[in-house]
Amino acid sequence: MGDVVLALTVGRIVFHVPFRGSFPLFMGLSGLYVFVGIGLGIMLATLCRSQQQVVLTSFFFNLPLIQLSGAIAPTEGMPTFIQYLSRLDPLRYYVAIVRGIMLKGVGLEVLWGDALALGAFATILLTISISRFRNQLS
Repeated sequence: MGDVVLALTVGRIVFHVPFRGSFPLFMGLSGLYVFVGIGLGIMLATLCRSQQQVVLTSFFFNLPLIQLSGAIAPTEGMPTFIQYLSRLDPLRYYVAIVRGIMLKGVGLEVLWGDALALGAFATILLTISISRFRNQLS
């Protein structure tokens, strides 16, 4: 969460990015996305045998997640199949939340669908990851 605050501060001071929405809502939903990242990280750690494998495998996950998120290119400009595939990307929902809160100043009444999807991803990934981790300890 410190990185979120640092990135937000740099964005405001260096790049003059406006922040029009609710800071507590932004931090809460950012925390939810941190749980998504933790779940994905634990899952990768349970699938791989060494730390090197985890790092190398994460490249195969992170690059497509970034490309499909809509942060670099809008999802509306992607082929239809890729648009549907991008709905399986939790970063897509977080990008929509960040844009909505920071640039548009909207609240949870508009972003509830994205927040719900992010919560579902966090719950699913953490549940699978924790159960795999417990099985690995047994």
